[in-house]
Amino acid sequence: MDTREDASIPTNQNHRTTGSVRRILEHISKAVLDETVYQRVLISFYEHPITFSHDSRTRVLEYAARGVEPAYEQELNRSVDQGGQVNGEKFLPEFRLSGSYYIPAGRAPRSVMPWIPSRRRFIHPNGWHADDLLLTPLRVQGRCIGQISVDDPRDGSRPTKEKLRELEELASVAAIALQEAYSLETESKQYRLFHFLAENTVSGLVITQAERFRYVNDQALEILGYSRQELLEMTPWWQVIHPEEREAILRDGGSPLPGNFGVKGIRKDGSIVWLELQSRPMEYQNHAAVLLNLLDVSNRVQTEALLKEKALRDPLTGLFNRHYFDDTIQTELKRSLRYKRPLTLMMADLAGFKRVNDQFGHQKGDQVLRRLAHVIQDQLRESDWAVRYGGDEFLIVLPETGTGVESLAERLCTAIAQWVATQLPEVSLCMDVGWATWTPENNMTMSHLLQQADARMYEEKAKRSSDTSG
Repeated sequence: MDTREDASIPTNQNHRTTGSVRRILEHISKAVLDETVYQRVLISFYEHPITFSHDSRTRVLEYAARGVEPAYEQELNRSVDQGGQVNGEKFLPEFRLSGSYYIPAGRAPRSVMPWIPSRRRFIHPNGWHADDLLLTPLRVQGRCIGQISVDDPRDGSRPTKEKLRELEELASVAAIALQEAYSLETESKQYRLFHFLAENTVSGLVITQAERFRYVNDQALEILGYSRQELLEMTPWWQVIHPEEREAILRDGGSPLPGNFGVKGIRKDGSIVWLELQSRPMEYQNHAAVLLNLLDVSNRVQTEALLKEKALRDPLTGLFNRHYFDDTIQTELKRSLRYKRPLTLMMADLAGFKRVNDQFGHQKGDQVLRRLAHVIQDQLRESDWAVRYGGDEFLIVLPETGTGVESLAERLCTAIAQWVATQLPEVSLCMDVGWATWTPENNMTMSHLLQQADARMYEEKAKRSSDTSG
């Protein structure tokens, strides 16, 4: 394990960072042991990025180690006060294997000779040697901000490009997460993308490159409902984004735009999941890629939608309220003007309703209002909408309607009368209806429409009273 330069790193007794960088290092070191064949790992984060050359130097700011014997922890602790330097000499092109650097025993530069050799003995002639080194740089924009050093492979074999895939995927995630978390600590910038990883590590993380997923974590699998293999084989990856949302978050070619978005996702079973999606560019296996942070906010979106719906509806009848009418009717008028189609506004009230409250009480009156609101709604088309305008008064908006209003008024009055006859025969209760129609020719204002509908309703009311008295 490459600890001779990394022996200068701070340990648990002398951290140079607050907490998020350390937690990421611990998280990644555990993942290395869980997901690769290596049984010892040291992951370090540099104070400043270095290039891959012998004259580029810095020191290690923070680290995490697993599988290292307790006796060697003292060596790491003592090195804290020595201020040792890290340089890019070990990253020579001759040692490069995929995105990592494999240095066989005896070939390491003098400055990186091991301080902590492996205690295992490997018997395969062409296999791993106890003094071999395997280093995976943490790259950001072509520079190295740290490294993962591993040894003691369980199978005793030398690394191959295929076997390095998991290790290099973890290094890609670690690099961008560490950079953003450190920026939060030292510059107080609010990078929301890695707040979840640094503080909670519960959000979904995926890496996309071209049209493919290249990395997905367990939380992303849970959010989207797919297996890891299904997502890694999916082409294009944006099938998990609802078609209505893709244009807003994707460049031409399918690369995600940087930034924060609220989008609808599609789970494997076809159900909708609301996502808070945060996108950042990164480098993955030496090529441009994008890291996406996925947070399932479906419960919050559903709650907000429910609250918004409740705010726009009358709590007693379930019909839209006056606030909704005031906001929406102007949109209906503009649509009618644009397409030159009529719009009818109908006004109605329940004649005799006061007697219900007087005779049976207000609780019974509320029940009657609620049931009659349902009767009204049942007579309307899907495009029509009804409003409780106040007390026992209702407005009915009829888009693209200029004729046939009399028949609807008659149906409403008949339906109300039938319900009263069967459910409330003790009271003389009926509906009076009036209406006014907007057309491109008259182009009335909403105030004028309301006045005309109200006047016509009172004409109908007067006519009914005259007929009754006669």
